[in-house]
Formats: sequence, C-alpha cells, structure tokens
Amino acid sequence: MPMPLLLIPILFPAFVSAASFEMGAPMPVLTLKDQHDTTQTVDANTRVLIFSAERNVSALVETALADQTAESLSAAGIQYVSDISAMPGMVTSMIALPKMRKRPYPMLLGREAEETAMLPREPGKATLIASEGGRITSVQFIGDAAECGQRF
Repeated sequence: MPMPLLLIPILFPAFVSAASFEMGAPMPVLTLKDQHDTTQTVDANTRVLIFSAERNVSALVETALADQTAESLSAAGIQYVSDISAMPGMVTSMIALPKMRKRPYPMLLGREAEETAMLPREPGKATLIASEGGRITSVQFIGDAAECGQRF
C-alpha cells in the first residue's frame, strides 16, 4: 500500500474536527473541570475560547492573561481551555495543579486527549475561537503573547 494512503486514517479525524470550526458553525458545547475541580462549560455564551495544547503555548497564554481575573474574563465571555493530557499524572497532581490553583481565573483542563481532540490547533500557537450569537466568527492561531492579549 502506498505510504500516503496509510496516513488517511490518521489524518481524517483532524479534517473532521477542523470542519466543525468553520465560520458560521455553532460554538460547540464543551464541559470540563477547572483547576479547582469545578465543572465549567464552553457554550453559545462564550465569546472567545482560548485553547492551548502544549506547555510552551500555555506559558504564552498565561502571559497574555496575566492581568485578568475570573470576573474580567467572565464579563468578556472568555474561556481558557488547556489540554494537559500528555502531562504525567504525578507531575499534574504534585506540581502543575498547585501552580494552576494560584491563577485568579479558571483554566478548563482537558485531562484526557479525547476531551479536547476536536479543538483545532497548530504547533507552537494558541487557538482563539471567536463567536457571536453562538456562531463561530473566526478561528485564529497566535504564537505571540502580546498579540494574543490584544485579540481579547
């Protein structure tokens, strides 16, 4: 079998998930627990979804959100989702979660890869999904903290 055909089953889920994040598509409903183990939901009321899938991207987003609080993000309709599924459990519980709990805003955590698998991503970049009236208006990939902060 030619090599390109072998990649189709691997790449197909990425094409399917990316298609659901087209302009005008409904903002998907996503329910996750935050760093305080409180259930939070991304839904039609979310105006901006910020997503990070890598540690260096999380640092970029955290820099962009440095002056934000739970109240300011909520008032702006901003939700931050971080995929931590690749992090070893011991590192998560002993090091990462205690640091995350010090943040003044909620971080919705994808602890299992399938929880955030549908979210579009590019290596080294944060994903910003904007919506209005429950419909996606843009999907952007940003690799700079200053630019990320300016977008919201």
